[in-house]
Amino acid sequence: MTIPSCNICNNGWADDEAYFRNILALAGKPNESRRELWETTIRRSFDKLDGTRRVRELVESMRSVEIDGLHRHKVYPGQDERVVRVVKKVVRGLCHHHQVMSAVPESRVWVDVMKYRIPDEFLLEMTYEHREQDIAEYRYSVIEDHGIHSAWLITFFERITFIGTISSSDNSLIEKAD
Repeated sequence: MTIPSCNICNNGWADDEAYFRNILALAGKPNESRRELWETTIRRSFDKLDGTRRVRELVESMRSVEIDGLHRHKVYPGQDERVVRVVKKVVRGLCHHHQVMSAVPESRVWVDVMKYRIPDEFLLEMTYEHREQDIAEYRYSVIEDHGIHSAWLITFFERITFIGTISSSDNSLIEKAD
């Protein structure tokens, strides 16, 4: 999916988008689509001129944790500002694509990894779409309540779901933070 944008808005995303792809391929339990992505596109990217830097960025993003008594390393996409930046871009692009709102500034978008289950009755009220179900599927709803214009749920690789909201105005985010 391609959304029109000016050069200023579009420049500087390639690095973050590749990083986003790499982090999501590592986050959570792997599935077939993530394994395929890792074995093809991602591994080939490590052979390019900036491949060493990309590997270093992934290693630096990992956090040491203990799971069931075993020492492991995990990534936390919702705590990574580069990942969050790309998800905000995705929300803004989907908002434009579905003619919900256009030219949404990043300052009006909030995203985080889903931490709690959304009630089924809320999910049923949302519009469901997907690009390729094993890559990305999403739901959205225009709310226009409590300073929120719309809500978005985006699931990547059938494993990681982000929730996003677009505020009704730039002031809504300031009010929410107070």
